[in-house]
Amino acid sequence: MFDRHPRVDFLFLGTSRTQDGVSPVLVSQGLESLSPELRGVRGYNAGFTSASLDALESLSGRFLSRPELRLIVIELSDPQTVNPPTPWDGSKPDETTVEGRLAVLARGVRFIRHRSAFLSDNSARLPALLVFAPALGGWEVKGVDQVATWLGRREPVAAGFDAAAWKPVIFRPGGDATRLDAEPSAIADRFVAVAAKYRARGVTVVFASPPLARDWSPAPERDSLKGMFAEVARRSGCEVWDFSSLALPERFFRNPSHLGDEGRAHFSRALAVEMVPHLTPK
Repeated sequence: MFDRHPRVDFLFLGTSRTQDGVSPVLVSQGLESLSPELRGVRGYNAGFTSASLDALESLSGRFLSRPELRLIVIELSDPQTVNPPTPWDGSKPDETTVEGRLAVLARGVRFIRHRSAFLSDNSARLPALLVFAPALGGWEVKGVDQVATWLGRREPVAAGFDAAAWKPVIFRPGGDATRLDAEPSAIADRFVAVAAKYRARGVTVVFASPPLARDWSPAPERDSLKGMFAEVARRSGCEVWDFSSLALPERFFRNPSHLGDEGRAHFSRALAVEMVPHLTPK
């Protein structure tokens, strides 16, 4: 779907918290209203359920294929760090055997390589991939939302947006070192390495921790992960936008860790506010 999207100036990567919580169309509208010179800037939401740090590392090359890509916002959250790895490519066939060589040849046939897409459980996803993909922003999980977007339905904007209530805590590069235990330090280094791949190609990278409902518990993003946020910013040279500790109305959430329709509109606007300086030509 990302490959079929006509233009991607900015990209969101993360778990279902990002997928549910960000509308690239509303972000684009917010950017244009805040800075008219950003008119026409477009993005895509590549967040998906159970995304992990391993997936983030594995897929980085795919997202570098777009020459117009200027900014990537990467989710920094507890699920992103603890979700188990996803086997993207499977085991490599043993090419010393006839069976192994045949397997390699078979993988060159797209129908065979992607045969799982034609299982009955996956058939509902095919229209989004084959028909709707160029029109979708990536957040549309339900078929009704996919069809509505394809037909040109305009999403409701963030009515009564309160910029002060949506101002994140920003961890900036250049801060003092924070002592981390071995495991979180290693995780921080992996995020830093992912950011370095994109920055080496001239793409600006920022990290963001999505909002959480006030009664969500446990919420490491609100306490134990703060040191890692600071270290990711210091080691990577990238800002970390922490929205996780904001005290937001319950109506913005469809469950304690995921935003609903209204929350998505407001979070998208809040992201646009922070993205303007990173996208405005200097």
